[in-house]
Amino acid sequence: MTLAEAGEIFAYWQENPPAHLLLQAIARLFGWNPAVAPSISEIAAAAPPGVVLSRGGIDMPRPLDAAALAVRNRARVRAPLEIPPSFEVTHGR
Repeated sequence: MTLAEAGEIFAYWQENPPAHLLLQAIARLFGWNPAVAPSISEIAAAAPPGVVLSRGGIDMPRPLDAAALAVRNRARVRAPLEIPPSFEVTHGR
């Protein structure tokens, strides 16, 4: 980019400022201050995006036990249906 091209861009921006700069100027009039940028050492020490860290060991779910699930489902089917007292069936009356 030449100095002449840069001058054209800056002249255009004087006449038509970018919307994000206008919004920032208005927000500063109302007392907003931008957040302080983190230092390079803080950025380097941070975990990469998308990496989940947990304290302690890895808590992996147990593999599905088909027999235990079948027993639990049979018990649910055999259990009496509990209807809460607030539930009313009117049968069209």
